[in-house]
Amino acid sequence: MKMLAVNLAARLTPQRFRAEAGRRFVTPRVRRQSDTGRDYLHQLERADFDGPLGRQRAWTGGEGPLVFFQHGWEADSADLATLAEAVMARGARVCLIDGPAHGESEGSTATLLDFAAGLGAAARAFGQPDAIAAHSMGLPACVIAMRRHRLAPSRVAGIAGPDSLPANVRFQGGHMGMSETAIRRLLEAVSFRLGEPADGLSIVREAHALTAQALIVHGRGDVITPPEAGERIAAAWPGAELVLFDGLGHRAVLRHPDVVTRVSGFLAPDSQTGVAGQPPTP
Repeated sequence: MKMLAVNLAARLTPQRFRAEAGRRFVTPRVRRQSDTGRDYLHQLERADFDGPLGRQRAWTGGEGPLVFFQHGWEADSADLATLAEAVMARGARVCLIDGPAHGESEGSTATLLDFAAGLGAAARAFGQPDAIAAHSMGLPACVIAMRRHRLAPSRVAGIAGPDSLPANVRFQGGHMGMSETAIRRLLEAVSFRLGEPADGLSIVREAHALTAQALIVHGRGDVITPPEAGERIAAAWPGAELVLFDGLGHRAVLRHPDVVTRVSGFLAPDSQTGVAGQPPTP
């Protein structure tokens, strides 16, 4: 019944629908996705920096090459704590970033573009990262930051990331039962809120110009961002490697031991390994 009302509103009161849909799209619900890994997070040093919407919180620790971690929408840095702990154990310095209006950062509304600007600000505050791990919406934010804000990692691990904003809106909207009219009105609202066409925000469109080595990881059971999105990203990103994991969903892929081993080895190859993530040749 609720989705029927949404679809009727999109058709009968388009201006009101666009205004409300746009407001909701940029307003994250205040919640914790996970308490797992929070103890590790609070063992790290708290470090604030100036982000696009005010003070942003980062969590840093370890010594060695710098690795950034960027969570997705309505999450915070604890989501990536398991992976960050494994990377730090491999001899890297970690920096987990609470996105604008998320976690312990300031702000009440945010967009994908704000996340990207925040990554650029983090690079200015802490130095350019050697590598970055980005989950879900964090991956397109990373790509935008690389193209617009001089973020310059040599390696990017993209975990369960959408290939484009419009494609993901259409996928999730269709999954929820939104009509084509409602989806179109929502994308119009998103474009207005962003200040630019949502159609232009696509990793696939930008990937040809990317030079960072990429590992694209996706769970085959992901119903938030389908594995086909990962396949399209890997196909468009020069030299990217795609790894699909059976039975893992959008969030389970963050903590599964096989994923953590594979991604941490890619992000922080150390003296105990040869090729990233692979044991040394006897």
